[in-house]
Amino acid sequence: MNPDGTKKSTKLWGGRFSRDVDESILGWTESITVDSNLVAEDLWGSMAHTTMLGTQGIISHKAVAAILPTLLKFQNDFNSGTWKLGNEQEDVHMNVEARLIKEVGMEFGGRMHTGRSRNDQVVLDSKLYARRRLLELRERVIKTVEAFLDRAKDTTEDTMVSYTHVQHAQPVSVAYWLSHYAAVLIRDLERLKRAYDVTDQNPLGGGAIAGTSFPINRHLTTRLMGFQRIHLHGLDATSSRDFMLETLSAIASIETTISRLSEEFILWSSYEFRSLTLDDGFAMGS
Repeated sequence: MNPDGTKKSTKLWGGRFSRDVDESILGWTESITVDSNLVAEDLWGSMAHTTMLGTQGIISHKAVAAILPTLLKFQNDFNSGTWKLGNEQEDVHMNVEARLIKEVGMEFGGRMHTGRSRNDQVVLDSKLYARRRLLELRERVIKTVEAFLDRAKDTTEDTMVSYTHVQHAQPVSVAYWLSHYAAVLIRDLERLKRAYDVTDQNPLGGGAIAGTSFPINRHLTTRLMGFQRIHLHGLDATSSRDFMLETLSAIASIETTISRLSEEFILWSSYEFRSLTLDDGFAMGS
């Protein structure tokens, strides 16, 4: 407590701060709402980092033995709903570290973050999360391509009018129209793959900005988290967010494809065209 009655900083990083952060600032800067989506990735990254620290002899095997089961417990507690991130710590990293220190003590829990910064940690969590969601999206797009091709098999003899500039063009089979969406989505899959490859580089070890003097093993953490390769340059690793742009660009392309399909359904089901009729279970009123 300060002489004027204000509290000294209680943050793990607050050693030089003379007072605690104002509540209004905490509310403005909190990221818990978003970070709740990154708990699994944050714990996975910390497990890989801790394993590497123990393997390299940077921390003791006794510390590793205390930290790893506790992190697994955190994962189970979060999945079951018995543990939620709290706003008293501003992000997922600090929530995990603070709870770990409370569970196993500073002697062991305080060593988990050795040779690491929240700068490389937040990029790691974001990449692990984006990588997982990209794989999920690719699987859904693949199923959509298969659905178009399966339907096309049954419509090779069905003829429809194609349009250019909303005017009658050549007669084509329904299969031809359906398979063209499969072709577009396959190209979208290629964009997702490129976004995945840019994302799938391990930033851990970049530290705050220029690495660390500890003898870490980035190849080990790369293998433990299943990355294709290491994100080599420390400053680039901690400051890069272009993998997010690549991902969002690929997703935007898919959304454009689906929007085209939807607009054709809307247009062709109108009174003027009367080319198709949607089942009432998939239609709504205005």
